[in-house]
Amino acid sequence: MASIAVDPQPSVVTRVVNLPLVSSTYDLMSSAYLTTKDQYPYLKSVCEMAENGVKIITSVAMTSALPIIQKLEPQIAVANIYACKGLDRIEERLPFLNQPSTQANTCFPNLDLDVCLKNNGHFLTS
Repeated sequence: MASIAVDPQPSVVTRVVNLPLVSSTYDLMSSAYLTTKDQYPYLKSVCEMAENGVKIITSVAMTSALPIIQKLEPQIAVANIYACKGLDRIEERLPFLNQPSTQANTCFPNLDLDVCLKNNGHFLTS
């Protein structure tokens, strides 16, 4: 009897990271971060220390969490299925998620970020 290979469903995290709006925004922010680090040597050294700290903490956290993740794998798979279904609905309702950030910004040409944030209880300082 021949077995049928079934593609495992991609993780919701992978799908979100691969959304054009998310990936293009990440690219823009990463570029700005690297440019800023290159222009300010003191800031660069502080950022590099922080980056190294995050790498170490992440490594320790992953090592510690791996046994728990392996034990909860079936529940994580079910949660992933539901999360992917939810993401499908969000993508249907928010089509700009499938556009790069340069195009998605044209969907909201009059959006004032300061006003938007203030109306939601967040405040930016100038």
